[in-house]
Amino acid sequence: MRDLGGGRTAADGFCWVDVLLAMALATLMAALAVPLTARSLDALRARDASAFVATRVRLARQKAVGSAAGAALVFDRSPDGWAIRVCRDRNGNGVRRADIEAGRDDCPDGPWRVAEMFPGMVFGRDARVPGFDAEPGTADALSLGRADMISCSAGGGCTTGTVFLQSSGGEQYAVRIGGVAGRTRIMRFDRGAWRWLAA
Repeated sequence: MRDLGGGRTAADGFCWVDVLLAMALATLMAALAVPLTARSLDALRARDASAFVATRVRLARQKAVGSAAGAALVFDRSPDGWAIRVCRDRNGNGVRRADIEAGRDDCPDGPWRVAEMFPGMVFGRDARVPGFDAEPGTADALSLGRADMISCSAGGGCTTGTVFLQSSGGEQYAVRIGGVAGRTRIMRFDRGAWRWLAA
């Protein structure tokens, strides 16, 4: 052992080379972990936002069945983006936008803004992403008909359609609603396999 003076040897502590090497390795590992963490957070937000929308569809269905009247998950577009709310039929003709505006149908739940609750998420679709049956894609965020709402009846059935969500990192999710049973399914587009998969 080399004597460093005062009875100390090189084996008694770390030398500067060891410290610098450890710092370089720690910095490299942190640099590698940041993109992975960002991608994981992006995917988690996309999955959570999709689950939130699917839960709101189930809430509208529950309200329709529980009240023996129609209910709907209504999508409202504004310059700030999309908002959703659950509205109830109060005059027996189904939930209609004209009745909501006139106060004949009420909206006790919402509005919720997905983009505010889940940063980086929007209702949207990458036009390059094909449809579920490999048909050409579109940029339409909602595939629900002209009313932009998912209507549910007292019998438990809901409007058939799809709501698309997209993250700032490119994650593409969809909430599919089956008509007769009002069943919701969350789908994720796998860019590696270039197809939709159950999430």
